[in-house]
Amino acid sequence: MSENITGILTNAGKQHIATQALNDKGLGIKELVFANIPNLNEKAERNPNEGMPPSLQIVHRRNIDVEGKVDDNTVAWAVILEQDIGDFDYNWIGLVTGTGLLLAVDYLPMQRKRKGVNNVHNRSFVLKFAAAAALSKIIIPAQSWMFDYSPQVDEINKTQVRLAVSQINSMTRFVKLFL
Repeated sequence: MSENITGILTNAGKQHIATQALNDKGLGIKELVFANIPNLNEKAERNPNEGMPPSLQIVHRRNIDVEGKVDDNTVAWAVILEQDIGDFDYNWIGLVTGTGLLLAVDYLPMQRKRKGVNNVHNRSFVLKFAAAAALSKIIIPAQSWMFDYSPQVDEINKTQVRLAVSQINSMTRFVKLFL
C-alpha cells in the first residue's frame, strides 16, 4: 500500500487523542464532513487550528462506512457517496468525532459530486501518528475493504485491444475481397 497520507490532525484533534488515550476510550470517529470553501487553495498548508466551516459551506455529512489499520501507526476511515447522493461540489473534508470535534482536515481540488448512475465517490481519510491503530482501537486491516481496480482496468484494456484487432482483421479481409 502506498504512503498516500492525507490531511493533518488539528490541535484540538491532538488534544482529543491524548485525552482518549489516557481514558483508553478509542477516538470515537463518527463522520466525514464535506464543504465547499470559496477560494480554498488545495496546495495551501493545512491549518492545525482550523475549526468546522460555517454551516452554509457544509454540503454533505456522511457517517463512516468502514475503518481499518494500514499498519500500527496508520489508520483509515472511509465513506462511499453512492450514485443517489448529490448534487454538490466540495474541496474540504473534515474527520469528525461523535462529539462534533474536528479531529483532522484536508483540502482537495474542487470535486463535483453529481447524482446519477456511475457517479460514486469513494473517500478515504488516512492519518499517521504513533500507535494510531491501538489508540483508535482499530484492528481490521484496511486492505480487507480497500478495493484495487487495476485488474478490472487491465482486463477492459485487453478486451478493447482484442476488439480493435478483430475489427482491423475483418476490415482487411473485406478490402481484399474487392482488390
